[in-house]
Amino acid sequence: TAFLAMVTAGAVQAVAAESNYQVVENWAHFPDGVTAWSPATGVDIGPEGNIYVFHRNEAKPIMAFDSNGKFLRAWGRGMFKTTHFLRTDREGNVWVTDRGDHQVFKFSPEGKLLMTLGQKGVIGMNDSRDAFFGVADLVIAQNGDLFIADGESGNTRIVKYSKDGQFVMWWGGRGPQPGHFIDPHSIAIDAAGLLYVGDRGNKRIQVFDQTGKFIRQWTQFGTPWGVFVKGDRLYVVDGTEANCLYIANLKDGTILDKVEGLKNATAVTVDAQGAIYIGEV
Repeated sequence: TAFLAMVTAGAVQAVAAESNYQVVENWAHFPDGVTAWSPATGVDIGPEGNIYVFHRNEAKPIMAFDSNGKFLRAWGRGMFKTTHFLRTDREGNVWVTDRGDHQVFKFSPEGKLLMTLGQKGVIGMNDSRDAFFGVADLVIAQNGDLFIADGESGNTRIVKYSKDGQFVMWWGGRGPQPGHFIDPHSIAIDAAGLLYVGDRGNKRIQVFDQTGKFIRQWTQFGTPWGVFVKGDRLYVVDGTEANCLYIANLKDGTILDKVEGLKNATAVTVDAQGAIYIGEV
């Protein structure tokens, strides 16, 4: 039986009896001034094994814990209008998206601001090179290239930037056809560099190479709010209809396990031991 940590503002969650996972409540030890999770929109694991959580707490929006749940540090007070996704890269940096102010931030593991993309409060449409509209999620390739899912509120695209934050290209546009999106809400990457986009409005996951070439799509995951890839497994949370976590074979999309009883699950990540962390908004 594997470990399933809930980063949730709600009550105790149920897990289907047939699942191979068991919920462990109260895994995190909160710092002074925090008694419970606020709506938790982002969670990821750093290369050192620390857990980083992005939640809608004005004083401590980004919190870091060690693998035992011990609180390490927090930062970001007053920086964000609408916290959204959080991702870590291979160097341990922490990236977050602010959907409300249309910005992306890169921090060191200690919380030092290293890069900002987008202009605070400025809307940029699909063809914009330096502004977003409802920026949702992001993922970092092995060479440091950045892929941003820009489109929960208005845009319908994936945007590619270089490691140093220079615009490279975008693809997408609104629609149901392959390569287009309606609410590209989450994005993940596999070891081969393929990109998996949770196209929430079209109720599908689309797979692309890093030039935007469409590879395939899957429609068996309900309404995908959050996607994550670990090894040969794809993890998908549906926060709308089934309110569950799907665990699938990355090669063909075959569903291998299903964890039910979630509530508005929006983010999912997996640590080196196979423990799953889910953020519920």
